[in-house]
Amino acid sequence: MTTDSTSSGPSTDTVDPRPPRLVRLLWDAYDEVERVAGALPTPGQGRAIGRLNAGSWIVAHVAQQQEAYWCTGAQGLEPDEWLAGVDVGFGSEPSVPDYAESLAAFGRVSARAIPYMRSLRREDLNAVMESSGSAQTVADLLVRSIGHLFVHTGELATIASLVGAPDLGAPGRLTHSTASPPRAEG
Repeated sequence: MTTDSTSSGPSTDTVDPRPPRLVRLLWDAYDEVERVAGALPTPGQGRAIGRLNAGSWIVAHVAQQQEAYWCTGAQGLEPDEWLAGVDVGFGSEPSVPDYAESLAAFGRVSARAIPYMRSLRREDLNAVMESSGSAQTVADLLVRSIGHLFVHTGELATIASLVGAPDLGAPGRLTHSTASPPRAEG
């Protein structure tokens, strides 16, 4: 707890040193992509089933979106060389990139994005992300990213089920976004 002795009286607001809950929910979504993609059987990794994308396309696609928002967009980093060479954007023709490379690219993007996200605080969420091509705020892109990742994680889980994998279940405990704030010492 902090105490603020301003004219409006003392404040008992708890200061949470962690990034905002939206950021932490995005980390939970990253964990779910990794969990489900890691459990996807080989038959679902490299071929499309019906109107569903190939697992490799899905993983590369979400990696590319996360890179555009949080690595090249927010931080001005150079694009991932492998991701720059695959066509997995919205509306692109169906393709089947290498599954192991797709997973590795997602890992590289996560490793480059998370340190930036750790620096975000509540007051940063309303900042406009000029690199997004529109007047979207950091919070807007967090919400879009979270929804996008969970939708495609569901698509991966559906593919896994269709190729005979056991039920991968709903998202787990969401440990980043549901954990209690650290207790103040004193």
